[in-house]
Amino acid sequence: MAMNKIKIVAAVCAIAFSAAAVFGGCSSQSTGAAPKVSGAHDVDCVINTSVDLLDGVAALDDEDGDITPDMVITVAPEVEVSEGYAVFPSEGSYRVTYKVTDSDGNTASDTAIVTAVERETYLDFVSVNGFRGEVNGGASLTKNGMYDGVYIIEGSGCEIAEDLQLTRTYALTGGYTYTFTYGYNSSAGGRAYIYADGSPAGEVSIYEGDNTLTFTYPASNSADVEIALLLGGISEEITFNLQSASYGYPKDGTENLLEDFAFDSSNTEVRTDSSADGEVNISEGGSSATLTVTATEAADWQCGMFIDTGITTSIGTEYSVSFNISATEASNYIVSFQPTKWNGGVVYREDLTLSGDNTISVSFTPTETTAMDKYEFWLYIQSGTALNTITISDLKVEITYSGMQTSAISLKDFTASNSEGYEGTLTTSGGSFTYTVSEFSSTDWHQQVISPEFYVSGSGSNYVITFKAKATKPVVTVFAAPVYDGWDPTLAWERITITEEEQEFAIWCSDNGGNTNCLVWQFGASANVKYKDVTIEVTDIKICYKNTSLD
Repeated sequence: MAMNKIKIVAAVCAIAFSAAAVFGGCSSQSTGAAPKVSGAHDVDCVINTSVDLLDGVAALDDEDGDITPDMVITVAPEVEVSEGYAVFPSEGSYRVTYKVTDSDGNTASDTAIVTAVERETYLDFVSVNGFRGEVNGGASLTKNGMYDGVYIIEGSGCEIAEDLQLTRTYALTGGYTYTFTYGYNSSAGGRAYIYADGSPAGEVSIYEGDNTLTFTYPASNSADVEIALLLGGISEEITFNLQSASYGYPKDGTENLLEDFAFDSSNTEVRTDSSADGEVNISEGGSSATLTVTATEAADWQCGMFIDTGITTSIGTEYSVSFNISATEASNYIVSFQPTKWNGGVVYREDLTLSGDNTISVSFTPTETTAMDKYEFWLYIQSGTALNTITISDLKVEITYSGMQTSAISLKDFTASNSEGYEGTLTTSGGSFTYTVSEFSSTDWHQQVISPEFYVSGSGSNYVITFKAKATKPVVTVFAAPVYDGWDPTLAWERITITEEEQEFAIWCSDNGGNTNCLVWQFGASANVKYKDVTIEVTDIKICYKNTSLD
């Protein structure tokens, strides 16, 4: 069992107590009374956080005084205790024993229970865009996740089909028969089974080498459905590389994506600053929004109105947008479609000088270069310096469907971003990565590792990002969770030092939720340039819900 080291502050208190006893003329004759341990109490904590086991705990003796520094703390199951602090690595109950012996050999002890709990995981980076490997029975999952850009699940000890599964949850619309297509490479061939929410939904043949499998599933209701591919019965040991995945359904007709859209304070925002004067008025019923600009001396970009449609666009899909717009003045103003309030990638812009009532209709198709597939679809109306009152109403965004509507599922890994001639070698292993640097830059972003993008719902302040890390030298690192393909607003930012001893980091998130973000570790720093040939390992990367009572 692990023992604690003496707290220095407690030792100082003991010396002071003894000195006071001598100068106070206390008798040196032993009373024979045993010391007392007081204040031991049960503790609840989150795993991998430091707990002060001496908080409120003391050991006192009639003859020796405060003998807290002499107390020995042991923990079962064994956990190291240093300076009275302990870190509990896994969920469960731990018995903490406090024991002390006075100068006459009399002993006293007490116990307490520490209950360590895990934070609830919101997402981890072992799963790949929702795909995850699972095992049952006596089977073992020897690989699961992205390995240097390849998605692999690997199982051993498989006996029946259910022993190894590749699963993903899909949001399906009722009334359609979906077609799923997986490109793969398999180390063995045989029959595999499809299950939907735990019920049989079909069979497919798996072939050795590179191949494609296809299966269908009729969605009777609109719901989230877990689709599982059962591979355990093919071979006792099997390696299955998922290379591509898509799903879709046949659909014809036109759909208004903003059928229930209403302008309100959650989706409509004025852009102005201290040198400009603007306001947004939302009409009763939410069918329109009005931008009123009263400044005439502001810069041309300083008065405008953002409208967040809440739509995430898809590459290759044509969107037809229409709205009514009216202005009291025939002054220049701009209407544009863009991926966020601030980032570039505008797919449509028109300079207007229209007064009175007008109808605008335009279509656009996002491509890889517009970046619109990564963000929600925003409208921006900019009046700049012009005195005007502009009203937008009856906003529609429609898609015309014809034939099979297919969505591809991206399978992305951590990537290294090296620049200005500075290098770093990245290897990945099931949601973890190792980054090796021969020579460091003094600029943080010259050497960085970036995660696949993710999205957290609600307020970002409800989440905490955790990971374990160690390095062969103490490396100063900037850790951040910026907007994917951009930077501000960041979900999290903190400067940390990754040391030779593995640590678990818990990074609190800001309230900047509602964006598509990524995780970034930046290793360039002036403090690091003295090191050569350093290896950094980052593992167990998760985004967790905060524990409302313990965090």
